[in-house]
Amino acid sequence: MATTLSAKRKDIMPPNGSAGPDDGEGFTKVERKKQKKLDKRRPQFQFDTSQFRNGRKITPAHIRDLILYLVADGTKPTWILPEHKSLIAHTVVLFVPGLLPEHLGLAPIPLAATLPFSTSPSLLPPKDTLPPARLPIIRKLFTYGCPTRAPGDQRRMFSSMNTLLQGPMPDDVRKQKEAESRKLAALAKADSSSALTYLLTPHQMIDNDYKLPSYIAPSDQRIIPGLRPGTLAPEIESVLNGPPSLSTSIVPDSSHTADVTSMNGSSLARLNGHSEDGWVETPEATDVPENGLYPVLAIDCEMVVTEDGQALARLSVIDFQSGLNIFDELVKPPKPVIDYRTQWSGITPEKLATATHTLSSIQHALLSSESPIITPHTILLGHSLECDLGALRIRHPLCIDTALIFRHPRGAPWKPGLKWLAQKWLDREIQASDGGHDSEEDARACVDLLKLKFANGPDFGSFADFGETIFERMTRFTPDPERVPGKTSAMIDTSIPRQSAGNKATTVVKCDNDDGVIQAMIDQAEKHDFVFGRLMELADVQGWSSDKITGSSLDSDSPEKLTIDQALANLDRRISNLHASLPPNTAFIILNGNSNPLPMLELTQRRQKWERLVKTTGSISNVPEGDRWLAEDDRALEARVSEAREGMAFFCVKVKPKEETRVLV
Repeated sequence: MATTLSAKRKDIMPPNGSAGPDDGEGFTKVERKKQKKLDKRRPQFQFDTSQFRNGRKITPAHIRDLILYLVADGTKPTWILPEHKSLIAHTVVLFVPGLLPEHLGLAPIPLAATLPFSTSPSLLPPKDTLPPARLPIIRKLFTYGCPTRAPGDQRRMFSSMNTLLQGPMPDDVRKQKEAESRKLAALAKADSSSALTYLLTPHQMIDNDYKLPSYIAPSDQRIIPGLRPGTLAPEIESVLNGPPSLSTSIVPDSSHTADVTSMNGSSLARLNGHSEDGWVETPEATDVPENGLYPVLAIDCEMVVTEDGQALARLSVIDFQSGLNIFDELVKPPKPVIDYRTQWSGITPEKLATATHTLSSIQHALLSSESPIITPHTILLGHSLECDLGALRIRHPLCIDTALIFRHPRGAPWKPGLKWLAQKWLDREIQASDGGHDSEEDARACVDLLKLKFANGPDFGSFADFGETIFERMTRFTPDPERVPGKTSAMIDTSIPRQSAGNKATTVVKCDNDDGVIQAMIDQAEKHDFVFGRLMELADVQGWSSDKITGSSLDSDSPEKLTIDQALANLDRRISNLHASLPPNTAFIILNGNSNPLPMLELTQRRQKWERLVKTTGSISNVPEGDRWLAEDDRALEARVSEAREGMAFFCVKVKPKEETRVLV
């Protein structure tokens, strides 16, 4: 096993012990001096422990920067030293949520620990106090592990995977993007077609649960039925077409048939099927509007709960250009109402008793009357508009959603609330009445928010988000002018939402299970400069699977039927197979992201329940004692969050087999 080096470099230690002798395969060692010379030419990692002092802990952002240094144009890290970096031909990262120190036969890592730890059990504690080591491959490949800390704050943990795969743009790229944004903002103010630049693409609609009309195919470009090339200004058409996709291939798992058309798992037939009860769609446009203008209508619906679930109770339609309320009607639900949700909907039994419209008559007035309100050229505007269109059971191709064109301060996948947007950007209080929401008020807020976009440009309300995925940065990096498109990458996972960072990789492989992920990583490793894969079985077995933590749901192969020992045996086998199959001179990194999040999630859910009860009951005193949140609960939550944010990472370089540096007897 490797040890700390000479006194001159006493703060340097190797993360892996791959330099140890191995003479059990019928080979003899070369002469020692020659062997040392050969060893010096091998790429390897060395920790600089002087950089771990003063409580500094490595984060996924540090590991991201290391990856960019190895593969692209990142800054050289100080905490780890990649020796002979130019010899590293590939970088492979394996993300394993659910991996814990106890699985390695190690005691829990203290929260205050920052220095690398040995992967071999300590000789100091009594042997019977340590859990059994169930992942021998980790000790075989890595001499040391590195404590890490997931992103977050005192009461929240953020996604390690998102932080790992996304980062800030380099200054020169950021300045270029700022200049392009200013140019586009000026164009948006001057051009009457600027509303078209805010339309959702079909893929954005699919990812956000919109139903596509039958004549719209999935695409990353905005599709405007009836629009012929050359009709609009070239600058506007360029915006509508968008940049070309960086992903050159989407590869299904070789052992299963995968749906690569819809990466969020929804089949096109189900999205566009006409068999859905009561759904109608806007007719397809065959040409552009006679006056060249696409009218914008803001809509908002209020709902009540009936015996069959939620039902439409009110619809308001505001004309964007004039600001007039052109349609505002109550709707009689098809079934008896069991909850009017007055505090949210503003609907009372007395109001709804005056309703004369039904859902079908509303659809007729909107789409198929002699003077339909919604035409094939109408752009519909709303906040989380998919909910309103779902209530109306209408599929429409031209949609603008203020929940998507404005950004949440924390970025995707979070969406800003309309109440917050109105307060932040309009200096207006909405949804504040004791009588509940007002659909007209909400629709008008959407109108005014879009007008702000027109006045200030597309980046208004985006919190100057100049980030990019590591895949985009790798693609842009071209040290060899003849090599286009730069460095290549592969993203391999069992769940890859279309809006996720992974879809910017050169090759995207969606698999059905962890075995498929490992096989795909083996298949892609030699073809790409960078390969990222995630294994979910261990997290699933421990009940960790949650969108809040992993972004994945329980695998269809029902890994909950496995025991933890079986899952660990599977993981050991998979890591062994992957490492053995990697090409020589491949940097290999394993990380887990975080520790057990379940205690943190339990307390977080309790706190959220308490906050909801305070809002709905109107007073803390009205909340039952068992549901109250106390100061000691805050302290407990902070402690559980701190524990959950602890993680670990391992680093090594797969070098050429030792026999290649030896000679036969």
